Order: sequence, then C-alpha cells, then structure tokens
Amino acid sequence: MSESEIYLTDEQWKHLPYKSTTIIKGKTYGEIIGLLETHGISDYQWTRLQGKDQLAFPIKIMRQDIEQSFLVKLTVPKLFYPKRLGRGRKAPKQMTYLENVSWRIFWWYLKSKLEAIEFGISDEVREFMYNINYALPDGTEVNLGQALVDNVENLSKLAALEDRTSVKADYKVSQK
Repeated sequence: MSESEIYLTDEQWKHLPYKSTTIIKGKTYGEIIGLLETHGISDYQWTRLQGKDQLAFPIKIMRQDIEQSFLVKLTVPKLFYPKRLGRGRKAPKQMTYLENVSWRIFWWYLKSKLEAIEFGISDEVREFMYNINYALPDGTEVNLGQALVDNVENLSKLAALEDRTSVKADYKVSQK
C-alpha cells in the first residue's frame, strides 16, 4: 500500500462526496488545468511515476517585503472500496479503484484550497504547508510541513533568541 492509496471504510463510503459521479477522469483533468489557470497558475507539471499521478506548480509568497518561490507538489489519491461483484448480500466483494471519484475528490480539494486563498480566508503557506517543497543549499529537497514537525524541539531554542542569547539549533532532514 502506498501513501496515496486510501482504503475506505463503510462509514467513509457512506459520506463520500462524488461517489456517484459520472464525470470521467479526462474531463476532471481538464477542469483541474482550467482551475489552475483561472487562479493565475500558468506553469504546472503533471507527472505519473510508479502509478502515482502528481501535480506540481510554483508559487510565489511575499513575506516581510521579500518574494520567495516554492514548489507545491500534490498527489492524486487512489481511493479503493470493496464493491460487490454481483447482486445480493452474498455476492463476493472485490477491492476496486475508484478512479473517477479519486480525481473528482482531488479537483474539489484543490478548488477549496485555491478559493480559500482567493477570498482571503487563508494564504498559500497555510493551505499548502505540507505540499511545499524547497531545496536546501546542499541541494536536498525538503517538505516544509515535515521539516517543521521534525524540528519542533528547536522552537524553544528559537524562542530563546528573543533574549538575544546565542543558541545552537540542529536541522533534521526527513528520512522520507
């Protein structure tokens, strides 16, 4: 099972939006591109590697009058659910990849994030923190959200900087 594979429980299936979608993957793919372009994202890349579909696009963030560029990487989830192979309660079930549903959920997820940014409810960093990747000076690529989690113990050391004391903080690189 990979990170992008999600095996739905009966409870999740019961509340799953788009489970009865008739919109095929190809149409949703086109709508995602339109969504990106509508929100001013004209540079993007789709990659399929080892069965995973991934969307990447750069974002620019202004912080304290400094513009920074980051790369956002999002993976289309692969939703699975045991579907009956026939009629009746005793019909055998088979784990089924819900391709059209997976792509529709991804479209909805991206649309929600972009609209939250557009309407000022949130910003790029809050919405994409766990999807922002950047390169360290040595060329190592790290994920912003994971880097924060991995280095949370250094936050108290950073707080000590307010006292103008010298503090040594080590940076851990995720082992993903």
